[in-house]
Amino acid sequence: MRCSCQNCGTYMVQSEGLEKGCVCPNCLTRCKQCLGTDSVVPRDALKQAALTYLYRAEAQEALDDEEEYDGNDVD
Repeated sequence: MRCSCQNCGTYMVQSEGLEKGCVCPNCLTRCKQCLGTDSVVPRDALKQAALTYLYRAEAQEALDDEEEYDGNDVD
C-alpha cells in the first residue's frame, strides 16, 4: 500500500529494517497507519460496528423499497 506523508504530502515507502512501517523519503517522517499496527479494536466495538453497518444497510434497503412504491397500484 502506498500512502502520502501527513507532514509534507510526499509518497511514503515501506521502510527496510527491523521496525515495520513507512518512511517519507523527503522529511524522514515515519508512520504505521496503513499497516494497522497499534490499532487493536476491542471485540465489543467491532461487533457494534458490524451491527451498525447491517442496520444501516437494512434501513437503506427499506427506503429504496419505499421509493419504488408510488402508491398507485392498480389491480
